[in-house]
Amino acid sequence: MTLCVRSVSKRFAARRVLNNIDLDLDGGQALCLCGANGAGKSTLLRVIAGLLRPDNGSLALDGYDVRKDCERYKRRLGVISHASMIYAELTVRENLAFAAALHGMRKPAARVEELLNDTALAAFRHDRAGILSRGLLQRLAIARALLHRPGLLLADEPFTGLDNEATALLVSLFRRFADDGGAIVIVTHDVRLGLECCQRVAVLDAGRFRLDAMKTDIDCDRFAQDYLSYARNDSWNRSGSH
Repeated sequence: MTLCVRSVSKRFAARRVLNNIDLDLDGGQALCLCGANGAGKSTLLRVIAGLLRPDNGSLALDGYDVRKDCERYKRRLGVISHASMIYAELTVRENLAFAAALHGMRKPAARVEELLNDTALAAFRHDRAGILSRGLLQRLAIARALLHRPGLLLADEPFTGLDNEATALLVSLFRRFADDGGAIVIVTHDVRLGLECCQRVAVLDAGRFRLDAMKTDIDCDRFAQDYLSYARNDSWNRSGSH
């Protein structure tokens, strides 16, 4: 799995939100994407997801261009966003079966059962989604995103509202996904959790990458304390630690 983003820009009215963004991400890599509110993180995720068209630039997944081969491109994506795409009137299992049908999956029962177990939802399979807690809904959204075995997983603030147990399960699922060769982009303000999940970090600032580095090449404690100041002070890059 390879994501290739080249010279992507996006403007809303007079404000340029993304400014000539380049990004390469390979299978097995998990990227923690940080930035202040309004830095362009969610916009970049929506562009990568094919939900928002950039003003210029190109995006390709496994060589499939988002504009020329949109269906094949999106088939390789799994998305966890604020819009969970879960139907409240359907049960947990029915939500997954319906999603499988939308993806054109044949005989998805075994995959549905696998994900019910992986996300600790097996005991809730017959519960309507509308009565689930925030944590259980998030687990269901994750199962839905992973159902069709995507190569790239995009997660926008996936830890919001989760208790410790649900958070630990999500971290475990992200790590396993990357270990199995998947690529992940996680947008989160909880930098310590992001660092726990990811081997690579990037900071968006005023529509540009201020930092893009492997976790092993930065001071993680300093980064977690104030990632924006850390990224703006490029001494980390000049000191030989990168």
